[in-house]
Amino acid sequence: MTRTHAGILAIAAVVALALGLLTSGDGQQAVAAAAGTSAQASPAPVADLVIRNARIYTQNPQQPEAASVAILDGAIVAVGDDAATAVFVGDRTRVIDAGQGMLLPGLHDAHVHPLSSGAALLGCSLSDAMTEAAILEGLQDCAADSDEGWLVGLDFNLGLFPNGNPHKASLDALFPERPVYLAAADGHSAWVNSRALELAGITADTPNPPQGVIEHDPATGEATGTLRETAQALVSDLLPETTPEDDVAALRAALQFMHSLGITSFVDAAVGEQHWRAYRSLAEAGELQARVRTSLTHGTFSQHPGEAFEAVLARRGEYASARLNTDAVKLFVDGVLEGETAALVTPYLGDHPHSGEINFDPEQLKDIVTRFDAMGLQVHVHAIGDLGVRTALDAFEAARARNGERDNRHHIAHLQLVHPDDFPRFAELNVSTTFQALWAYPDSYITDINLPAVGAERECTDPHRLAVAAGGVGAKPDGDDFRIGETDGGDGALVPDTAVTGDQIGDHFALGHSTMGQHRLTGDIADGVDAAHRRAALVVDTNERTIHRQRQLLEAKSAGARPATDGDQDFVRRKRGFGPVGGRNHQPAIVGE
Repeated sequence: MTRTHAGILAIAAVVALALGLLTSGDGQQAVAAAAGTSAQASPAPVADLVIRNARIYTQNPQQPEAASVAILDGAIVAVGDDAATAVFVGDRTRVIDAGQGMLLPGLHDAHVHPLSSGAALLGCSLSDAMTEAAILEGLQDCAADSDEGWLVGLDFNLGLFPNGNPHKASLDALFPERPVYLAAADGHSAWVNSRALELAGITADTPNPPQGVIEHDPATGEATGTLRETAQALVSDLLPETTPEDDVAALRAALQFMHSLGITSFVDAAVGEQHWRAYRSLAEAGELQARVRTSLTHGTFSQHPGEAFEAVLARRGEYASARLNTDAVKLFVDGVLEGETAALVTPYLGDHPHSGEINFDPEQLKDIVTRFDAMGLQVHVHAIGDLGVRTALDAFEAARARNGERDNRHHIAHLQLVHPDDFPRFAELNVSTTFQALWAYPDSYITDINLPAVGAERECTDPHRLAVAAGGVGAKPDGDDFRIGETDGGDGALVPDTAVTGDQIGDHFALGHSTMGQHRLTGDIADGVDAAHRRAALVVDTNERTIHRQRQLLEAKSAGARPATDGDQDFVRRKRGFGPVGGRNHQPAIVGE
């Protein structure tokens, strides 16, 4: 992925309301509710910060645009045109001219992997390699910069290989003695060489571990070097452990990168206690500016199997803080399509039809979800196949029947295949959908691996619009699954009838506070909670192409038309750092709090 210096200035000002709730009917009158006074009844107070000359995306359909905002004591006290905020400017006011940059609420990302993402940013990342030869060339460069121990590479594109099955021979030719471990960008497959297989004791006779696959050559029976799901641990458990300092450095790099793209809060999708320690270190040093909800893994892929999980779960409060919420758990209900480990209602195609595998006994899963729900924990589910999604919904339904309706804001991530019969259940069960929009275009993962395995008629995609049309829950946040699929696969929707527009994607990322558990802090968009109890963040983008695109979206929306699909992914591409916007090295300006 090309990460160039961008024109995004992330202003994480603490404010009392998202912009759409702060405007008056005509958008010009100062809103003083958060300040506890009426702008008409008394002189306007002096603001700490005024942003002028902006194109403000307000999320208010009655007033979709504004030009200026004033902030006092972490609360927005005025939003409208430049004249509406002029009365709040005094000697101590910091005034920012946005230069016609687009201003919008800070983005909430419902599914990211910061530590592994930061490790890739700082280490041997292979995400830019678009051919096997490029992967090997990049790996040689990494080898030249490292010692003679394990050679570890991250984020290679599994879709470059037939059936997603790279062979150890390519690695053996370059590294016959040095053990090599390469993690695929999807996080569910690894590619290793013969030396790594030897150290792990993997032979042609080694059985698959539970919920794992060791790929074998059909002619010789020997292990090919591709490991799926839990089979990865047979080798990865041999890798040198990272130090606490490594973890903090990786987390710091990931946070800086996400802030540069306007992300001000997020869900860390799979954590163990080492992740909590890294967050606490940054929080104690005053470096944790994002609001974070972490999902402690349970069951498959848990860093703390068995009784160890219970001990770590009981200690979660030791790590919680104003910016770190530890009250969530992560369950991997199935695998992925590219390894044919996702669970399907209708079997995979091919010579050996099968339906994948559910990682939990369905009845046991109901008990697990019911227990966590009763504890007041959010349950964050990985489910990719339609049977995986259905099994997760069955578990949420059982929890609701036993515990009654609770406000734990459970959500299911990925949902590449969802059976049409299950779409209405999201709204019925108040379960949020966390899609990855960047998976929904025809790259090699989809066209060369996924579609041949399941068939185009199943529409292997992220059905955002179908979920909305089915009356899904109020919050439909997006997650970019940072670390997964970071290469630019090109424009175009995989299934145009399920495509969403740029402003819809923007709303999903901006309104995702509900799934973050921040609905009492930043507020649901129409829940009427008192303004003084809410906070949000602002992001300014000064890129001219983005400004032009946002103008097109607003004009089309106000005219009741759907904008043209060309460029509808601009919003997401900007957030991910594609092309001329985004930026790994861009440092945001953080003010307030």
